[in-house]
Amino acid sequence: MKTDQSLERTPVAVVGRGGTMTAQLLRRLLPNPVVELTPCQAAFYEGRCRAVVVENYDLPPSPGGLSGCAAARWELSRRAGVTVVGLDDPEGRRFAAAGGGEVYAYSDGRPQADLTAKNVRLRGDRLEFEALAGTELLRVRVSAGEEPRLYDHLAALAGALALGVPLKEAAARLEQ
Repeated sequence: MKTDQSLERTPVAVVGRGGTMTAQLLRRLLPNPVVELTPCQAAFYEGRCRAVVVENYDLPPSPGGLSGCAAARWELSRRAGVTVVGLDDPEGRRFAAAGGGEVYAYSDGRPQADLTAKNVRLRGDRLEFEALAGTELLRVRVSAGEEPRLYDHLAALAGALALGVPLKEAAARLEQ
């Protein structure tokens, strides 16, 4: 059985374009190393992952098929403890419905998600939303930056929650 210390050394994979905000945020939220992989790199990645977070919410799928990120998610999920998916994306819903392993889902408003954003607002230079996770509800306030990125924040928050970080603690780290 792995110890907590060895679990902290097991990486979390973020599959997307690379250099993403989700990966940067996860580094603040988790003690684990965060590995950023393009879909092509993910196809050749041989290690195990504590979690896989796939950012395909801004990548269009190929006609009649899966986006590269979705295909990588299916492959990497076989070697991950949990796969974090967005239910606002058709590929994320398809993956969650397939039930191939442990899935932690997030959404901007879908009540069936493990983490749901409610009452999303831009207030000056802040992005605010209520994070509903199970029976917990917490107001989250983060910097909007040049381009507000709700899904980056939701994906990172969902990744942290899926790995056992309490909502209050994860939200506080996001707000820093």
